[in-house]
Amino acid sequence: MLVLALDTATSYLVLGLPHAERAIRLGRRHAEVLWGELEAFLQQAGVGLRQLEGIAVGRGPGSYTGLRVGIAAGLGLARGLGVPVTGVETLEATALRYRGRVTVAHTTRNGLCYTASYQIEAARSETLQAPHRSRLDALQPTGLFVLDEPPSGRALAHLGIEALKAGHTLIEPLYL
Repeated sequence: MLVLALDTATSYLVLGLPHAERAIRLGRRHAEVLWGELEAFLQQAGVGLRQLEGIAVGRGPGSYTGLRVGIAAGLGLARGLGVPVTGVETLEATALRYRGRVTVAHTTRNGLCYTASYQIEAARSETLQAPHRSRLDALQPTGLFVLDEPPSGRALAHLGIEALKAGHTLIEPLYL
């Protein structure tokens, strides 16, 4: 199944397919560059829009505006192409870059962070601590600690494939 993933929940624009990914640090300029980067990414990956069989959108946690940009883009693409869309967790896709016990945190502008912990084995994740908001200095990470890294575009796409195969076609933003 060829699923395009996009995530705008963090300061990165992340695009992914099962075989390709791109992450660009943008700060808060997602809406300005999303469409141009998406077009270039698909062209570089050798994939046409009509080949896509689904869209996966990072549902956060993350900034309100960032989430809205990604969700609106994902819904618009899916409806325009007539393909299903699903939401996937941004922190989980970040953790899937690693193996073993992983704690992921993304800092926010107000001095807090979004964080979660996972056990990663053979490209599968088990949630040890669900996403929540915390003070960065109060974190007690278990295992590898990953701070402010982008989610994996490939992991986002694979999570999207799993969700769509299971019939999950809802994007519910994860606001904390």
